[in-house]
Amino acid sequence: MTHKEKQDEFVAMIKQHERLILRICSLYTNSCRAELCDLYQDAVCAMWESYDSFRRESKPSTWVYSVTRYTMLNHMRKHRLETMSLQECDKEDVADDSYDPMLEDLHDAVALLQPEERDLFIMWMEGFKNDEIAQVTGLGYGAVATRLTRIKLKLRKILKESKEVRYE
Repeated sequence: MTHKEKQDEFVAMIKQHERLILRICSLYTNSCRAELCDLYQDAVCAMWESYDSFRRESKPSTWVYSVTRYTMLNHMRKHRLETMSLQECDKEDVADDSYDPMLEDLHDAVALLQPEERDLFIMWMEGFKNDEIAQVTGLGYGAVATRLTRIKLKLRKILKESKEVRYE
C-alpha cells in the first residue's frame, strides 16, 4: 500500500468515526470547545502514529475507541481534568449538534462514575458488544458483563437520588 493510499484509508476511517471520537473526548474535558478540539487532535495524532500497528483483527471502531480512550486517560493523568455538567456548557458548544436536554441527567450521572466504569458504560452505549469491550479493556467477558450490570444499577441509583432531590 502506498503512503497516499494509507493516508486516504486513515482519513476515511477518522471521518467515519468522528462522532465517536468527539463523544469520548467530551467526557474528559473541563471546557467545551477549545480543549475538546485539542483532545480530538491528540487522539487523531495518536491513531496516526499507531496506525501501522492496527492489524485489522478487530473492528475499526474498537481500535478507534481503544486508542482514543488511552489518549484521554493519559491526558487526564497528566492534567487531572475533571468532567463537567452539560449545564456548564453553552448548548452550541456541545460536541454533538443534536443536544437533547433529556440526556443531561444521564450525562451528569455518568460523569460521577469512576473513569474505568465510565469507559465500560460509554462503550456499551456506543453499541460495543461485551467481547469487544473485553478486548479493548483487557478484562474477561464475564468481568465485563458483571461490571456493566453493577454500573447500570449504580446509574439507576444516582438518577433516582437526583430526581428525589430535585422534587423535594
